[in-house]
Amino acid sequence: MINHTSSVHPETRNRVLQAISALGYKSAITQPAKNDSPSSSSNEACIVALIITDILNPFFSEVVRGVEDEAGAHHFAMQLSNTGENPAFEKRVLTRLVDFHVAGIIACASRLPTQDLVSVRDQLNIPMVVINRRIEHPGISCITINFEDAASRAVQHLLDLGHTRIGYLAGRAATESSLARQRGLVKTLAAHHLPLPPAWCPASYPNIEGGFQAMSSLLELPEDERPTAVVAYNDLLAIGALRAVQAYSLRVPRDISVVGFDGIMMAEHSSPPLTTIDQPKYNLGKLAMRQLRQMIEGQLPKNSYILLDSPLIVRESTAPCKTVSNPK
Repeated sequence: MINHTSSVHPETRNRVLQAISALGYKSAITQPAKNDSPSSSSNEACIVALIITDILNPFFSEVVRGVEDEAGAHHFAMQLSNTGENPAFEKRVLTRLVDFHVAGIIACASRLPTQDLVSVRDQLNIPMVVINRRIEHPGISCITINFEDAASRAVQHLLDLGHTRIGYLAGRAATESSLARQRGLVKTLAAHHLPLPPAWCPASYPNIEGGFQAMSSLLELPEDERPTAVVAYNDLLAIGALRAVQAYSLRVPRDISVVGFDGIMMAEHSSPPLTTIDQPKYNLGKLAMRQLRQMIEGQLPKNSYILLDSPLIVRESTAPCKTVSNPK
């Protein structure tokens, strides 16, 4: 709709233009074209930007599908950008969106510090929805799960199986979502008077190779000094961990239990099938687009912070600890 490039429903177009005028959002269009009317035929599309951090991670493909389905159902077009887990590149992508005259932004698993993300939103002066972050800002709506609680439930599952030496494959350890997961682990372990030594929290790139390397560093420890179970930042790390255990001639879950995070499709088909925290990926995308559409059209969302459920799916990668012992 912004650049007069493809079709948009006239009613949607009219609402968007009224909202732009009323709310002062930056746009290449602030009034209808001279000869246009709400009932006239139009070749415009209202474009929204979706920013993801790793297009190779199946988690994001399901989020993208949710955004795209909701956008298409309401005559919006989606522009997708992948930042490759690079915060500096992500910031450049976001600031360049002004040249594309997008009507709103969905930032999924952003790696930017909160102050930078807020600064970009204020600079562009358009609605923004963030997925898997919580930001207090009137122009930003947030949709996420409770990462601390989810990680706590994963740890409690392992504790119930008799594990007392539990590690964490941290991915990018400094990210907000990874730190929240780690807090959940630490709090739950502390409640049972158990530690989480730094050596049991290796950080790596959040993909299969990163998981292989992180788990390998744990398996290099003497058997009585390494975890008997690990929780991974995401399923890709967990799948890499499964491969590392096999490479060391060990078995999951006989020798070590592994829990993932995200509930991607390949987790069900890994060897063995992976126990994981299931994020509602498609619904995250669909709800994000719904919130953004309402903001673009000048409606205040009923809830600017939405918390979704994240069930623990128990499969064959976790089992009772074969030896119950306390960490040194």
